[in-house]
Amino acid sequence: MHVIIVGCGRLGSTIARYLGENGHDVVIIDNDGERLNNVESSFNGIKIKGIEFDTDTLMEAGIDKADIFLALTPDDNKNIMACKIAKDIFQVKKVIGRVSNLNMESAYLDLSIDVINPIKLAVNSLNEKMFS
Repeated sequence: MHVIIVGCGRLGSTIARYLGENGHDVVIIDNDGERLNNVESSFNGIKIKGIEFDTDTLMEAGIDKADIFLALTPDDNKNIMACKIAKDIFQVKKVIGRVSNLNMESAYLDLSIDVINPIKLAVNSLNEKMFS
């Protein structure tokens, strides 16, 4: 599968490496070249420095053939914008955005964007471990 990941922080770089190691074609986009340079040398995908929701940058990443689009930056507004472009303009079938601010989750859901909420996942995991 062709996967585009927006955001090269801990979450983005880790999932990029994992997907690449499991045979997927992965492109990771970040506007910070330092973060891109910090991706492990074992990462066999493509790294692009650019504005994460710019259509030219997304075209360079191959969004026209993307099977999955992940917006994993810590900036909810950037993630929502990138997801909407991927979903509505380029008709990527699977689009998932990372929720950073718990108050913003409803904005993603109102726009029919699938979400991953690391804070909720951590709270649920801790709750299960503490009280089971």
